[in-house]
Amino acid sequence: MHLQDYGQSAIEIVTENPYRLAHDIRGIGFLSADTIAQKIGIAKDSPLRAQAGISYALTEASGQGHCGLPYAELVPLAVKLLDIPESIIETAIAQEIADEVLLPDTVSGQPCVFLAPLYYAEQSIAAQIQRLDAGGTTLPAFEADKAIPWVEQKLSVDLADSQKQAIRLALSSKLLVITGGPGVGKTTLVNSILTIMSAKSVKPLLCAPTGRAAKRLSESTGLEAKTIHRLLEINPINGQFKRNADNPLECDLFWLPTSVR
Repeated sequence: MHLQDYGQSAIEIVTENPYRLAHDIRGIGFLSADTIAQKIGIAKDSPLRAQAGISYALTEASGQGHCGLPYAELVPLAVKLLDIPESIIETAIAQEIADEVLLPDTVSGQPCVFLAPLYYAEQSIAAQIQRLDAGGTTLPAFEADKAIPWVEQKLSVDLADSQKQAIRLALSSKLLVITGGPGVGKTTLVNSILTIMSAKSVKPLLCAPTGRAAKRLSESTGLEAKTIHRLLEINPINGQFKRNADNPLECDLFWLPTSVR
């Protein structure tokens, strides 16, 4: 998107609202736009700055894995980041909600505020997970009581009780999330699950967010792993994926780690 696309000159747009630069142009963030705003005389407590700053605060929180924040946390965070009064922040949040830039919701009894794109993305992911969980499975039946000692012997490992329980869940569940810090045995667990399933001719597809992570995943499992973009066959011309709902991946098991150590 170019500024000229709005039918205005770049100078007019920057003068009226330099914070549009952060919203419309990739690579220009709030801090850069804020510096420009200060230089052209936009007040520190301007509603324009406050509204842009709210999105900045929520974007910063998204870097920590949050799709939104409780209202009671967002207000003081924005006050700290922008160094302006709380009343101005509250007015700015109300205006951004009215403009549907932000969306309010209640989570665990707490009023929360979300960036609209992240809110809709989270809702979509939740709906897709529910759909997948409700559908039928193509996996064969497993006898965990036989499979667990078999894989321990095959891989020469001594699985902890928690790992055995995780294997039982993996062999009987449509969806499974494995979490834990470094060194708790996630790699051993993953290898055990994949080994058991491979013995039943289950076709897995492994992918990771980055090329380096995909390489580590391949090294740790002995199976081919691809980046998400490569697996979904991205078209470099239009940025669209060739693999989609109409052209799904061909596999019995899909494995996606969010981090690989």
